[in-house]
Formats: sequence, structure tokens, C-alpha cells
Amino acid sequence: MSKKSMHKDSTRYYRQIDVWQYVGAAMIIVGLVWFWLGRSMASYYIPCVITPLGLVLFLVFGSRHISDNDMLDEQKHRILDYDSQVTNRNDYTRYVLKQPADVETEAYHMGARAAYFKRGKNGTLISDRYVRTHFFFTHDNLVVCSREVSMTASREDAEAWSDTYAAIPYQGILSAVLEENQTDIILSNTKKTVTAKWLELVITGQEGELLRVPVKNDMDMSTLCEELKRKARQMKHPD
Repeated sequence: MSKKSMHKDSTRYYRQIDVWQYVGAAMIIVGLVWFWLGRSMASYYIPCVITPLGLVLFLVFGSRHISDNDMLDEQKHRILDYDSQVTNRNDYTRYVLKQPADVETEAYHMGARAAYFKRGKNGTLISDRYVRTHFFFTHDNLVVCSREVSMTASREDAEAWSDTYAAIPYQGILSAVLEENQTDIILSNTKKTVTAKWLELVITGQEGELLRVPVKNDMDMSTLCEELKRKARQMKHPD
């Protein structure tokens, strides 16, 4: 499928059932092999039915198919330079600490803002709300650049993405935790109900919640929380 068509209706990616394209291809191969190797009347009549039918399935579903690579390319385009407010600073090497190192993470939002869901290539659940976040440690603050994009909105639509930029003083941090969430969702292509689980980094201060953002469930995020707690303790008790 062309990228121009994908932009017009990228909801197809979440609604499409990929198996029909493969079924069509399999029917074509089976029909041709059966026709050439068969020695009965069935090897003539049956391939004459399943081969054209397989070709129709392959062409119809193939022409409307949006590949995983198409969506990955579109994601890369939509998050391009999302953290440039920090990375393009002239004093970047002095502004950002080398240790602890900066951390970048990505995740899909599975909450109320997401409207379409499917399983990705490796079987993990994905949605139409993709979030990329970059955390930078400076001398006094945790600097956060985050962008949430809607993969089903047009690039020109105001809802296509939203940016978050925050400089959170270590001294004001009371807690930094990874919060597990789960909810039942309906897969857009199979209409099957499954339980989706996702992780959010939640940073709170005296005034309440300072940051809440979906993150990947990995050691980098656990280490980030520990570093923030350590930084907060150092600022409050410098000795």
C-alpha cells in the first residue's frame, strides 16, 4: 500500500486481518502444484477453482494491506526531533550529565485515549497511541521530553501529536514509581476481548503528580527510578 493511501485511512492497519493475504498465496501455490502434478479430473477442476479464488484474495487484501514497516516508518517521521529542545542546545555537553546517562524509552498507551488495538509481529499488544520519551539528568533537574502521537490521525491534524517538556527539580520529588495498569480491550481486527497491561512512570511532589507517562518495562526504567530517589535524597540532605 502507498504511504499516501495509508495516511488517508491508517485505521486499516489495526482492522486488517493479515492471514487472508497468506491464505490467498497458499491457495495459488497449492492450486498450481496440484494442477501440474495431479493425474485425475480433480487435479484439473479443483485447481481451476481455488487458484483464481486465491489470486482474488491475494490481490484484494494485498492492495489494502499496510505493513508493519510502513507503520514503523510513519512512527519515525512523527517523532522526529521531538527532543531537539534539549539535544540541539549549544551547551548540551555541559547542560546534560554524563552520569547518570540519559534514558530513552517508548511505549503504547492502552488507556482511554487509545481507540484501536492489535497484536504486533511478536504478539505484543499495540495501540494507535505511541509514546516516545527522553529523560535527561542535569545538575538540578530531571528534564523530560515526550511526544505522544496518534497513528490514525492525519499528519496535518492537531490531534496527530502532543509534546510534553518538563524540568523537574530533584529537590521537589517525593516519589518516582513504576505503576502497573491493566484494562480489558477489544482487538480491532478480531473483535476479541483481551486484557492489556502497561507500565507508567509516575513522579509525584508536594503539589501532587508531576509526571505520568507510559514507559517500557525494562531495567532502564527501574534504574531511572532509583537514580531519581538518590538525587532527591542528595538534594534534601547534601551532607
